[in-house]
Amino acid sequence: MPRYVDKEERRRHVAAALHRIAAREGLESVSIRTVAAEAGLSVGAVQRDFGTKDELLRFALREMLANVERRFSEIRVGPGGLSFAEGLRRVLTDLLPTDDERLAEARVWSAFYARAAVDAGFADTLAELDARARAALRAAVGWAGEQGELAPGQDPDALVELLLVLVDGIWLSAVRRPPGASLDAQRAAVAAAVAAVTVEGGREARRG
Repeated sequence: MPRYVDKEERRRHVAAALHRIAAREGLESVSIRTVAAEAGLSVGAVQRDFGTKDELLRFALREMLANVERRFSEIRVGPGGLSFAEGLRRVLTDLLPTDDERLAEARVWSAFYARAAVDAGFADTLAELDARARAALRAAVGWAGEQGELAPGQDPDALVELLLVLVDGIWLSAVRRPPGASLDAQRAAVAAAVAAVTVEGGREARRG
């Protein structure tokens, strides 16, 4: 780590260290001390940026989701881009724990879910992030409806909530998988979800 670095870059460096620990050992191994050691910084340096472990976890979650959003921004649905069915398939497949980075994302998210059940501050953070995801999904689902890409009888608002549940389910199930376990069942579940809610997905399922 360079000696002279701006505060936000250092905070991102610390968050990345937390993600690496989470990928190797899970969130139970995360502390200010272990993250400082992983980042190559003193405990005091980390505490100056993050007064508590909870503050560090909140920042790490936001950084993790920003990385996910950057990946998703490359999956373009709409005019000149992918169909809603193909975009949805790629988004859901991208969340599967196929490498350490994605496994760390799943572990950070699941840890937040557990904390949010008993901590109002964590619950508020998740509610804020859910609201952003819900707004983006509403736009995508609205466009798909206008283009006739949704399966008959789909309620757009209910579909948005279903997709949020799918995202949560993919991440929460990821942390329960034994190391090296096959992802075939999860990929089949993604295909089934796409087939159930889109016209194109239904056609592909029948052809298969």
